[in-house]
Amino acid sequence: MTSLYVIGICLNFLVVLIGYFFWSKEGIRRLQTEKLLRKQSDRERLVTQIAHQIRQSLNLDQVLATTVKEVQLFLQADRVLIYRLWDDGTGSAIHETVLSPYPSILGQVFPEEVFPKQYHQAYSLGKARSIGNIEQADIESCLADFVKQFGVQAKLVVPIIQENRQSEHSQNSQPYLWGLLIAHQCDRPRQWENWEVELMKQLATQVAIAIQQSELYRQLQHLNTQLEERVQQRTTELATANLSLRAEISERQRTEIALRHTNETLQALVSASPRAIFMLDLEGKVKIWNPTAEQMFGWTEAEVIDRPCPILLDDRLEDLTTLQSSLLQGKTYTRVEMTRQRKDGSAIDIVFSAAPLPDNHGQINGIVAVVADITEQKLQAAQVRLLQSVVVNTNDAIIVTEAEPTEGLGHRIIYVNEAFTSITGYQPHEVLGQTPKILQGVKTCQAELQKVRQALSIWESVTVEVINYRKDGSEFWNEFSLVPVADAKGWYTHWIAVQRDTTERKKVEQALRQSEERFRSLIENALDIIMILEINGTISYVSPSVVKVLGYGVTDLVGANIQAFIHGDDWVLAIERLTNIASQELQLPIEFRHRHQDGTWRILEAISQPFVDSTDVMQMMVNARDITERKRLDEIRLALEREKELSALKTRFFSMASHEFRTPLSTALAAAQVLENSQQEWDNTEKRLRNLHRIQDAVRNMVQLLDDILTINRAETGKLAFNPKPIALEAYCRHFMEEMQLNAGNQHQLTFNCHGKSQHVCLDEKLLRSMLSNLLSNAIKYSPQGGNISLSLEFELEHLSLEVQDQGIGILLEDQKQLFEPFHRGKNVKTISGTGLGLVVVKKCVDLHQGKISIQSAVGLGTTCIVTIPL
Repeated sequence: MTSLYVIGICLNFLVVLIGYFFWSKEGIRRLQTEKLLRKQSDRERLVTQIAHQIRQSLNLDQVLATTVKEVQLFLQADRVLIYRLWDDGTGSAIHETVLSPYPSILGQVFPEEVFPKQYHQAYSLGKARSIGNIEQADIESCLADFVKQFGVQAKLVVPIIQENRQSEHSQNSQPYLWGLLIAHQCDRPRQWENWEVELMKQLATQVAIAIQQSELYRQLQHLNTQLEERVQQRTTELATANLSLRAEISERQRTEIALRHTNETLQALVSASPRAIFMLDLEGKVKIWNPTAEQMFGWTEAEVIDRPCPILLDDRLEDLTTLQSSLLQGKTYTRVEMTRQRKDGSAIDIVFSAAPLPDNHGQINGIVAVVADITEQKLQAAQVRLLQSVVVNTNDAIIVTEAEPTEGLGHRIIYVNEAFTSITGYQPHEVLGQTPKILQGVKTCQAELQKVRQALSIWESVTVEVINYRKDGSEFWNEFSLVPVADAKGWYTHWIAVQRDTTERKKVEQALRQSEERFRSLIENALDIIMILEINGTISYVSPSVVKVLGYGVTDLVGANIQAFIHGDDWVLAIERLTNIASQELQLPIEFRHRHQDGTWRILEAISQPFVDSTDVMQMMVNARDITERKRLDEIRLALEREKELSALKTRFFSMASHEFRTPLSTALAAAQVLENSQQEWDNTEKRLRNLHRIQDAVRNMVQLLDDILTINRAETGKLAFNPKPIALEAYCRHFMEEMQLNAGNQHQLTFNCHGKSQHVCLDEKLLRSMLSNLLSNAIKYSPQGGNISLSLEFELEHLSLEVQDQGIGILLEDQKQLFEPFHRGKNVKTISGTGLGLVVVKKCVDLHQGKISIQSAVGLGTTCIVTIPL
């Protein structure tokens, strides 16, 4: 029982202790809350007090001084100051409250490095900066050392921002960092509370309001002062104006009379102006159109007044405006050249000057334009430029002299061109003022100069050629023409001499004379016959060598027609080739028979080319030589070579034919003997058929060989039949490939492709079959390992092509040069049977179709045969 009582007392004591603990904790919390509320109330009181003072006082210095003092007392800081930022980047403390013994910084000016530009943007956005310990804060060492000299260990910086300040360079409102509200703790480090930072921001906002209010008040005072001065000035002006008003009225009356007279004068000048004048309003309608404009452009005043101007001013300028819009914007144009059209549609070149036309208030209300017609002037200027270009750039020397001679001197030179300097070596300044006698010397022909003097005396043109002298003393032949020049009234004003250096021409003439003599000697002593024929075949010249070659005298042939001496069978071709002037190039040699004076025929080889003599008559120069003996020797040599080739061909033919015939004959003979001598073979159906097939194959090979030989023989003799008719070529080739596939067996895979638009083609079916059969048979035969063999047919615009391609043994490079020679076979065919006639037959068939065949082959890779036949 006692134990339970003790336990109860302990529990009651424990409950009392717990209750006291919670009561004490609640009391502490209540005291903290009351303290915070008291501080908050003090802050609000401080802010309200400063705001009230701002509303009551317009003295900015007093407001700022009160602010720093109250903040220092409230925050118990060692120093509170307002730092003003100036436009040049420097700053200074304009108000300060500081406790002893810390130094005052009031009025000190600090350089831009103390508060760099890079910090401005962050503070302009309202950012505050609190530093609890200068030595531990993350700031620049130079800045830490700077603030330590004023005993600062902790600081709180809040920006003073004017939100609605107008920039000097922009009308848009933008935040402006006016300065900083700064609190310093110098005796110790200090961690700034959030409410302290918030209080500083609120006070900075109130300071900004005070600054804005002070500036507005100062501006208002300035405006009031200006207004009072302006009223006083205006009063004085009105008094002065009142005194001068009467005099102005009198002057205006006189001015109106003068303006009326000026207006009448301007109207008379506009009407009498030799240039077109018109005025446009802002809408581009014509307000003035003088008579010259009517004459120049063709539109009358009644047709254009109060209507859009027919002279369009819509030319595009570089700034993407038009000429008219640029004028209306106040720009003036002088002497702008352009081309416009008259009323009748003809073009006219004009010089256009225009200016904007302002009213009494300086506002542009129209355009005035002055136009001059320069069409004739431009034509004359172009002609002058052309003549100047001719004179300056001609290779002939141009000399202009005075019309009348200077006494005792002669006609003085007033102009020479560049060609004169090139020819004579004299620079213009060396001859201007001199006379042409400066070029004359010992060998200058006096008789020719007398002709010049005679022409000068009667004002006539003259052309002479004399020897003159260059500046370096060297001689040159000078051909010059002298022409008098008259003005519009017919008075002669100048002489113009056109001079040409003819030294080279003289040398060429001399060389030509020597060359003519030399070539005449060569022609007269040459063994070849030189003839000059008229277009109709008349002989106008023949060299003396004709006597030795043909036995005729020169007089016997000159004037005669060459037709009388050329064999009748050769005449048509000979005269066409000898007198053909269609081509100026050297013709190929031609051979014809010419009658000798003794009546025999001589074979001449001749070549001709066009020839023009001094009369500009087209003739033909013929060079002929006697090749009768050479032709006889050539015929003998060709006959021997042909006989030799024929003998070799016969030998090869008989050797190949005997071999090729012997093989199938031996096969047929052996099969027949087996059937004859072996009754068992005869009775066995399978063996009997196999031997009969051998006989049939041998016979077919012999027939094919004979057909190939006959085909080649008929082609050589021109007796191979050619009967083309329309064939559906694509279908024909497909059917033929199916037949060849049956004969080829399974070892070879034959494919057919067709490209282009299929059509009927005129071909000889028999020759076509022979071509395809030989090409495909060769492809199969020379592909002993099997493989793909393709036939491609392609229709093009002007021809068709057949292409056979295999993957066989290919053809050696040295054998490809003799593919189309009869009985020739490649060296790598080994035991593969063949006659060497297949490609020869194909070539003959292709030739009859006027086609071409080409073969591309590589050993071990295969062969491609391409046949091209025109459609």
